Amino acid sequence: MRTKFACLLVPLLMSPAAALACGGPPVCTVVDPTGTPLNVREGPNGPILTSLKRGALVEIVEHREHEGSRWALVGSYAEAWGWVFGAYLVCSGEDAMGRICTVADPTGTPLNVRGEPNGPILGTWDNGVRVRPYEERTHNGKLWYAVERLAEDNAIGWVYDPYLKCEEDEAH
Repeated sequence: MRTKFACLLVPLLMSPAAALACGGPPVCTVVDPTGTPLNVREGPNGPILTSLKRGALVEIVEHREHEGSRWALVGSYAEAWGWVFGAYLVCSGEDAMGRICTVADPTGTPLNVRGEPNGPILGTWDNGVRVRPYEERTHNGKLWYAVERLAEDNAIGWVYDPYLKCEEDEAH
């Protein structure tokens, strides 16, 4: 059984496609090999706004190629910070709260989000929406996850397992 996550966060709503194009899933760790803090800039190679220490967790908002180099607009929990040199980030499918998945309904239609496994429909989410599973349950022999949407509203609901794509679930 997967770990339950007690805290709800208010993470930044991001495009998974943009994050994946930066070389990995949207949660990244600063690994600047120079030994100095990583400069956060107003734009790719622009004026310095602040810096991030090695080991800081950030989320990719957008990426851009600039003069042959990959740059990433980073932020955390509904706050965009600025642009960093993409080569100084290592990305994974987890943050401090656990794994992050994306909605991947193979029918191409919005995914029904339910009040309980196979229960009443609360709404729909489009493919690519980022979610964090926090509980699992088997209903009629099928695996369902309670998830929270990683957006400003932290919407929650139950989704059928095959309609989620998580980093470790290559079969999805």
